[in-house]
Amino acid sequence: MYLKIIRRGLYNFRDSYLIYILSCSFAITVLSVLATIVDDPSLQMVRNWHANLKSLMQGMMFIFAFFTFIYMIYVGGFFVKQQRQEFMTYEKLGMSRHIVAVIAFIQTFIVQIVAWLIGMLVAVILQKFFGMLLVYLMHVRMEFRFHFSMVAFHMMFQFFITSALIFSLVNALRVYWMQRKNSKRTRLHLNDFCKSLLGILGAMLFLIGMFVSIPLIQESKQTNVLDEILPGVMVVMLLFLVGSYLIYYGFLPLVLKILEKIKTFSYRGTNLFAYKYLRKRLVQNTSIIWFVTELSALALTILIFCFMGYQIVHSDYSNSYPFEISANQNTAKEIRNELNSNGSKVKKEYSSPVKKTIGQIYNQNTGDYEQRLVMAMPYSSYRNMPKMIRKNNPKINSHQFLEIRGNPQTLYTKYRDAKSSVIIQNQQTINKVKIGAFYPFGSAMFSEIAMVVPDEYFAKLPTKFSDTFYGWDFHGSDKLSHKFIKKIDKKNNPNSIRVKVGSNIEKSSLQEIPNSEDRDWHTNEYNQVPYVRQANARIQIRQLTGIFIFLIFIFSIALLIALGSLLTLKVLLKDDYEWRQLKTLKKVGLTENELKQIVRRETSFLFTIPIIFALAQSVIAAIVINVALKQSSLLSFGMIGLAYIALYGLVGILTFHLSWRSVKQRIN
Repeated sequence: MYLKIIRRGLYNFRDSYLIYILSCSFAITVLSVLATIVDDPSLQMVRNWHANLKSLMQGMMFIFAFFTFIYMIYVGGFFVKQQRQEFMTYEKLGMSRHIVAVIAFIQTFIVQIVAWLIGMLVAVILQKFFGMLLVYLMHVRMEFRFHFSMVAFHMMFQFFITSALIFSLVNALRVYWMQRKNSKRTRLHLNDFCKSLLGILGAMLFLIGMFVSIPLIQESKQTNVLDEILPGVMVVMLLFLVGSYLIYYGFLPLVLKILEKIKTFSYRGTNLFAYKYLRKRLVQNTSIIWFVTELSALALTILIFCFMGYQIVHSDYSNSYPFEISANQNTAKEIRNELNSNGSKVKKEYSSPVKKTIGQIYNQNTGDYEQRLVMAMPYSSYRNMPKMIRKNNPKINSHQFLEIRGNPQTLYTKYRDAKSSVIIQNQQTINKVKIGAFYPFGSAMFSEIAMVVPDEYFAKLPTKFSDTFYGWDFHGSDKLSHKFIKKIDKKNNPNSIRVKVGSNIEKSSLQEIPNSEDRDWHTNEYNQVPYVRQANARIQIRQLTGIFIFLIFIFSIALLIALGSLLTLKVLLKDDYEWRQLKTLKKVGLTENELKQIVRRETSFLFTIPIIFALAQSVIAAIVINVALKQSSLLSFGMIGLAYIALYGLVGILTFHLSWRSVKQRIN
């Protein structure tokens, strides 16, 4: 008998359970694929996999597992609430509360078994596809082979047993608590004025969080320790979450009530019969709408922030390696001969004489002048550099000075507009200097202060450390062999230049020091490299970018499916009172098309309100990121927002058709 009760409960809500099972199965599939990819033997041979890529994948896997757990346990409670009257009937027929709770436990456990079986089976089928996709995005030339990992299977089996037992136990406790006798639940009812005050308080908290996040993002750029900014991040998240919920709780019922008072709206068409029904449904689903809004806003904000982060990383990569190969005069001849012999198609060769001296540079972070190593190059050589390099720096003429700093803050307009003087050893003070961000031969070649100076100034600049830098651009790759790279690395070891700081800049001096692994490094020492090759860094950049795109793609699809299924289940799982309302409207005389219009309007409200507020919050987040990072995020926000709206709209259309199908079955 108990099995028949369980089977009938599953059958009555088969459409809703099917949506829940499919969404859970997709999350389980993604989680299983990530677990198998982490230990896949094919990827163990990828360069840098053990250094940072594997740990990145593991971290994202655990984050995804956490959100999957939250989704399953949150949405699973919908079915318990929907079957409330059914469980209460069993108790009235003589079943004990413990038996009813056991029925809910078994019912939930069966659903979890089905979801996990489907998810694991699909993961086995799609593992090679996702692996090949990851390898392709990472630009790795290798054959990804299917691999069944017992370690990953054992971990996923443990997660299945643990999560299924927890979900089943939670639903059983919900049912047991639901059947408690002689319990009087009191609810706090607030009038519109009190709700408006809460809404105003929520808006204030939201604005406070927005203003606090600006210095927090700026601080995050200047520290490598997460613990220093983590408390601030938690406070900002709490302000946003509490503030947005109070805005919904305070203003949404008030706005809906105002619309009800507008007769041209509430007494028009089917609203004459259905608006009160819609208003009550929306007010009851305030927490759901808020939850979906925050998840959507979080998804959009993360995508915008990641896209802008990718832009900054790509900009830094271009700054570090503007040429395929950059070299000094010690290695340039060997590299040029090798390029001529191996058939590399050199597009153009660039060169410039440089002089290394001591400069007294103003540090905007500390507010003091510091003695630093400075590399000077003449304006005539800088003018012959590619436009790609010069366009990222302020324009100068043959009589102006340009200071190029390795500090990432020089990417930002406010920093570039700063005015400060520069003192070069044995030279007059340079009172007017423009500040740039992109090195002519790359920050990987010389990562300290670089100065572009007039030709006359450069000719008179005395120094005992002079050099010539070279840069090559190619049609295709440089075709340098590993044998040649090892040969040139063995022959040309990097060295360092130490600034021996005196009481003033005129008494300071430079000292060249050979590099060795056993010597101690001191402050004011600057590493000098004989050459840099873009291909060495490009491999790691491509791998990181590929994993980044792979994870963002999976997370975006999974989050969209979770949000869509959440709203769809909330639309489908109407309680008995709501079904009676729809049946009453049909008895009053509403046609099937008019009832369909009511369902369409309800679905539209339930999907449109969260996305509007999510886009509004995302715009605010984009503005905050723009102010904090001094980067334009409007284009990225527009592209990501339009793509998200399109996918979100498709889910809404599918939800409407499923909801109307369910309504027709119940009211006919």
